[in-house]
Amino acid sequence: MRTSLSKLLAAVTAALVLLVAGVAALTWWSDRAARVRHEAEVATGGHVGRAISVMTANGCSGCHTISGVPGAQGQVGPRLDASLAGRVFIGGRLANNPENLIRWIRSAREVDPHTAMPSTRITEQQARDIAAYLYALK
Repeated sequence: MRTSLSKLLAAVTAALVLLVAGVAALTWWSDRAARVRHEAEVATGGHVGRAISVMTANGCSGCHTISGVPGAQGQVGPRLDASLAGRVFIGGRLANNPENLIRWIRSAREVDPHTAMPSTRITEQQARDIAAYLYALK
């Protein structure tokens, strides 16, 4: 009987330790995601929460696979995922920084007339929102 009780207490203790560790990990991950999002918004002047509707309305998902965007499984342009923030160049020509990404999103053909990426002519704020979203994916 005593052995059974000891085993039960050990199992309950182990479960509690795992629960506390899981909550701590979830809290850390949530805090990290919030920090990354905030940094992306500050760097771009955009708002992550508005980006998906802008990308959907402007057909970005027709050419790109974009993490977190419903139906964005395009095969024409590069994947827009966590790797974007670590890339050296945007469109093979521009240094990867917020202002260049915003410029590329709005007027890619002015940068490179031969690119398959269209000049979207979306507003600067919409491009900032998209840039914030993309940089927040890291």
